[in-house]
Amino acid sequence: MGGIVDLRGEKIPELLHRIVMNLGEVRVGDYIDFIIDADPQKVLAHVEGLGERYEVRNVGDYTVIRIWKEREIETEVVEEEEFEINENTNVGKLIERYPEAIDILAGYGFTPLKNPILRKTLARTITLGRAKMLRGLSDGEFSELLEKLRAIARKS
Repeated sequence: MGGIVDLRGEKIPELLHRIVMNLGEVRVGDYIDFIIDADPQKVLAHVEGLGERYEVRNVGDYTVIRIWKEREIETEVVEEEEFEINENTNVGKLIERYPEAIDILAGYGFTPLKNPILRKTLARTITLGRAKMLRGLSDGEFSELLEKLRAIARKS
């Protein structure tokens, strides 16, 4: 069974949030067609990170991404011995380890991370470097963000 969700006009972070929220509502084996007018390459980079099967069709001025939910989303996090905060740091693991990072990230425009479902799903598929690109942070803003995140790690 499939559904259709029209996401035209949505900015990338909100669009990704809505994709994850909608996928959370369907049964394994079902699919949803998402209609977007945003850059499909930016969206697909995150869709691929979800690990679900998808298909893309261009229809006029917009794109339809059909995503099949192939599994329930796993929420278990494996602890790592060393944890560095840099552009390759997984946002979900960062938040799991340092919950106060949510407020810092939200201060830089990553407000969808305040949603618990997004933190359990999409946040686990994105790195800080990719988040920088999506939000359009300058190198200076990104360095400032990293320093604030490292400061909370040093306090722990």
